[in-house]
This record gives sequence, structure tokens and C-alpha cells, in this order.
Amino acid sequence: MPTPAASAQSFSSVWAKGRIQLNRYLTILRRRWWVVFLTISLSLCAAAWYVSQMPPAFRSEGQLMVSGQLRLTEGAAYSEELVNFFGTQVALMQSAEVQERAKARVAALHPELSHEKVKLEVGQMPRASIFIMRTEGESPLYTKTYLDACMAEYVATKKEMRSQKSESTTVAIQDELVRLEKEMETDGEKLHEFQKENNIGFLHEEGNSAGLYLGKLNQQIADLKTEFDLLNLLNLDQNLDREKTPVPSATGTSAARDTTLANYGPMAEYQKARQQLQMLKAEREDFSRYLRPKHPVIVSLDEQIARGEKLIDAFRSQSVDTLKTRRESIGLQIKNLESVIQQWSDKALDLSRRVAEFDRIKAKGERTKGQYDRLLANLRSVDVTRNVDQDTVSILAKASPALSIKPGLVKIMGIGFAIGLLVGLLILFIMDKLDDRISSFIEFGAHYPEHILGQIPSENMTGELALLKHSDARHSLLESYRTLRSSLLFLPVEGARPKTLLITSAAPNEGKTTVASNLAITLAFSGAKVLLIDADIRRGRLHGLFPAPPDAPGFSKVLQQRIPWADAVVKTDIENLSFLPRGKSIPHPAEHFLGKVTDQFLQDVYDLYDFIIFDSAPVLVADDTLSLAPKIDGIIFVVRFAQSSARMGRRALDLLSHRQVNVLGLVCNDVRLSEAEYGYGSYYQYAEPQRPVAKRA
Repeated sequence: MPTPAASAQSFSSVWAKGRIQLNRYLTILRRRWWVVFLTISLSLCAAAWYVSQMPPAFRSEGQLMVSGQLRLTEGAAYSEELVNFFGTQVALMQSAEVQERAKARVAALHPELSHEKVKLEVGQMPRASIFIMRTEGESPLYTKTYLDACMAEYVATKKEMRSQKSESTTVAIQDELVRLEKEMETDGEKLHEFQKENNIGFLHEEGNSAGLYLGKLNQQIADLKTEFDLLNLLNLDQNLDREKTPVPSATGTSAARDTTLANYGPMAEYQKARQQLQMLKAEREDFSRYLRPKHPVIVSLDEQIARGEKLIDAFRSQSVDTLKTRRESIGLQIKNLESVIQQWSDKALDLSRRVAEFDRIKAKGERTKGQYDRLLANLRSVDVTRNVDQDTVSILAKASPALSIKPGLVKIMGIGFAIGLLVGLLILFIMDKLDDRISSFIEFGAHYPEHILGQIPSENMTGELALLKHSDARHSLLESYRTLRSSLLFLPVEGARPKTLLITSAAPNEGKTTVASNLAITLAFSGAKVLLIDADIRRGRLHGLFPAPPDAPGFSKVLQQRIPWADAVVKTDIENLSFLPRGKSIPHPAEHFLGKVTDQFLQDVYDLYDFIIFDSAPVLVADDTLSLAPKIDGIIFVVRFAQSSARMGRRALDLLSHRQVNVLGLVCNDVRLSEAEYGYGSYYQYAEPQRPVAKRA
């Protein structure tokens, strides 16, 4: 089961992915808004043309007030449920029967009008019992006449249905009255037969007597069971002590116990012998205080005590047998009482059953009689109200003059707008799927698992992007290159740190030249001695960023061995930064990069500079970069957001991998601050010192 932290992280990831995807869709909508506008315009034009081609139509409207109420006698009334009633009336107004009768009515009253197809609609006013009937047809006169006929036939149909319903209700009530009369006769016969077989007064009296007698028997058996349990639990002496005092009975009242056994017989003799023995022991104890054990009196008392103990043992044995006999006697009494109680319980149950049967027959007859009386009253009510209007049905407004309309204009235009919008969004969705340009870090991570060295933020400007300066106001841009510099200085590599770096990309216009220039400048700011080389012999443009003399030789002359490389290096205005321009274009630069001249050049400059940065040609444009890259310590690949093709970038990296090139990582160029993983903008709002505000005098 996932932990709360893992669930929160998963939700955050899904939310970020959805937000970025939404931003991508909004971006393409801002760029291609004219596609949606065009599809909506075409769809609305098509809908307008369709409406214009529709035949002419006329609409007439009328109003009816209808309430569902059945008037009964003595001011009572019955109302149908509103939801069911209104739905029923709408269905009745639009029913085929009403419309057929309306057609026949129009044909009979206006034979000069030819039959036409008319559409009938019924609606209801909110919170009112008023229905609105509308008709649409091709002829204004027939449309109006047909609506009047529909309202009149609906009113007539309601009256006929009420009349038919009253007749059917009368017949149904009469049939039910006949059935109830027969049922009342049957119930009366059953009650009479029961009274012949049973004396109801005797049954009630006998039932009460049986209940009282059962109560007494239950009290007796409860007392006997208590006595029986005590005889089982207590010993002889405890039973003798208990016999002396009365105890409460099972019903809560005190009852005197039979003390015959305690006053007469072995138990009485045992109790007397025990008392005499206690007196002898007390007397001996008194004499033993001043007489010796061998004194005749003490000896005589010991003999009497011994005889008394033997006598007590004999009486004890007889008393135990007496208690056992008494316990067995009480057990037999309990069994006898249980049998008697069972007999009287059966008798009481039989009496109760017969009384209940009598009450049931009597109650059923009374219910049947009450139902009969109610139906008889309803029959009188139906007879009274048969000829009275049960519903409030009236025509509030007759059919209005038919007006020309365009049926379904709003609906058709709305459908046209929706279709145009959906088609436009579908086209944008397809364009987005066909467009594989990187626009977010989620997409970037899906295509490029390589390490990200830095993120260069997008700058809102027109024209060429100016190079960095020491006190550059573009804080986010300056901080991004400092981060890229730190990534290179602290690369987790074994051995010596890469000194020769090649900056490239998959295709032109991805910002590799700007990245190479500003990276070289940032490294020079840190005190490192940097040589920036324009290795894009065909179309390099570093000479426009770092002005060189017009007749200055370049890297192309060095590759052709026409001049020493030191004579081609140009000092820049930036301390610690030297620049080697490309010079004039030469055919087949890749062949020169593969030659020994390039190897010797790299050996010569390797120990003289801390960093040698090559601005190379795009990988997929020519073979120049693929020929030079294997000789360089590390490659930095530039990907430009919202412009670089993921497919082309992946292909370029695969080609570099096939050449056994050391790709140090990727640089994300032209990243919007909202998409960046580091908040450079907000950081510099914090880091930038605030200017003091002058106080007013």
C-alpha cells in the first residue's frame, strides 16, 4: 500500500504533468488561433446556407389553463400528483387521437383549406398550470386554424374521458358493493356458528379463573423449588437454624415454614442432645478451674460428655435420613405441581385461542361493514358529481396569427459553431501530435535521459542577443551560465577534468553559438584562461560577436597549414579570453579535422589554456562535427525549447554515440522561467540590492 508521502508525490507529479500539457495546448492555441477561427467561420457559413435553403415556416401560439382536481361531496377534493398530471396532459395534447380529430375538425369547418403537415409542440409555464401550444406549418392560415382545432378537441376529449371514467367508476363500485355484501353475510354466519358452539361469557370468565389459579400454582412451585435447593445446599445444623425463622416466599411475601420436623422426632432429640452436651462442657470447664482432672466430679462429667456425643451421633444420623426423606417428598410435590401447571396452561391457551378467534371474526365483520359504508358514500358522491366539471380546463389565449420564422435557427447555428470549434481543436490536436518539438521538461525527460548541465532562460528581446558582461542586468541569464560553469567545473568524472569542449546541436538556429560564446565569457570571468574557436568552417558567425580585423586569418588557414595557429588567435576585450575565428570557408572541412594537423593543433594549445571551447557545426548538417568530436574531451549538446525536434535531437545523439564521443550532458536553451527547475528570476529579486527611497521633506 503506498505511503501518504508517495501518494502526495505521485499526485504532485500528475498535477505538474497536466499543468505543463495544458500550457502546451494553450501555446499552440495562441500560435494557431486562426485555425479554430477559420473552422468556426466555415461551419457557421455552412449552417447559415442550410437555414437559407429551408422552406418558409409559420408559427402560431395559444394558451390553456388546466388543473387536475376531482370534486367530491361535502367540500372534499382529490388532486393528482403534479409531475404525473402535467406529463399526462402534455402527452394527451400531443396524442395522435387529438391531432386526428383536429384535422377532421378543420376539414369540416374550413373545407376551402387544403390539408398540410403541421408540427405541434406543447410546453408549460414555470410554476403555473398553464400550457403553451405551438404549431409550425407552411401556411399561416392553416397553422392558426389547426391550433384552434387542437385546443378545442383537447377540451372535448377531457370531458369525454371524465364521463367515461365516471361510468366505469360507478360500475366498479357497484360490483365491489355486491362482493362486500356476500362477504358480510359469510362473516355473520361464521360468528353465529361460533357463538352456538361457545359461550363467550363463560370463555372470558374461565380464562380469568385459569390465569389466577396458574399464578397460585406458580407461586407454590417457586417456594418448593427454593426449599428443595436449600435442603441440597445446607448441612444438618444450618437447616436446623433455618427452621427456626420464617423466610420470604418466591412472590415476595413471608410464609411460615413447617417446623414439625424441628419440634418433634430425631431432629428435635438431636437438637436437645446438642444443647445438653454444650451445658455439660460448660459445667466441666467451670469445675476444671479449681478441681483436678482425676477428681470424681470431673471424671463423672467426662463420662456424661462421652455418652452425650455418642447419643448426638445417633441422633445426627437419624436427622440426616429425615432431611433426605423430606427432600424427596418436596421433589415429588414439585413434579406433581409441574404436571398440574402444564394441564392448566394447555386449558388457558385453548380458552385464549377461542376468544381470539371470536375477536378476529368480529373485527373482520366490522372492517367489511366499514368498507361497505365508505363505498356506498363514494357511489352517492359519483352520482352527484357526474354532470359537474371536474377539471378547470379553459382556453386562456386562442391561436395567435401565424408569424414567419426560421425553424431551428438558433439550434442550427449553435450546432454549426460547436462543430467548427471541435474540428478546429481536433486539427490543433493532430498538429500537436505531429509536432515533436520540445516544450516542457516532462517531454524532454521522455526523449532525453542524458544529464542536464544547465538551463538557459528565454529573453524577451528583438534582434541579436548581446553577450554577457560583468555587471549584466539580465540576472537570470547570467546566473544560468554560472550554473553551467559550475556543472562543468564539478563534473563527477575520474581523472583529469575535460579541457577541450565542443558545443553543438542537431540543427541550425538552436543557440549553440550563443551558448559557446557566453560559456567562454563566464569561464573567463572566473579567472580561467579560455580559447574560443569557431569550428563551424562553413557558416560560423562568431566573428560577428567578437570583431576581428577584416584581413585576419582564421582557423581554416591553420588547418591548411598556411599560418601558425598563434598568428590567427585574436585577443578580445574580455580578460583571459582569446578568440580564433573561422576564416574563409574551405571545401570538405571534415577531411582536415580527421588529419594530423588537427591533432597537432590540439597538442599545442592543450597546455597553454585552461579551457578550449569549439563552436562546431550542427551534427545533422554536415560530417564536420562527427569528425572532430572524437578528438575532444567532452561534448555539450544544445536543445532549444519550442524549436528543437525531439526526433532529430535523438538521431544526432545516436550518431555521436556511434563515434564513441564523450557527451558530458545537455543544455536546455530558451527555457521559459515558468518551466525552469530553478527560479532564477525570483532568486535575483531577492539577491538584487534595493535602492533607497528618498523621503519627502
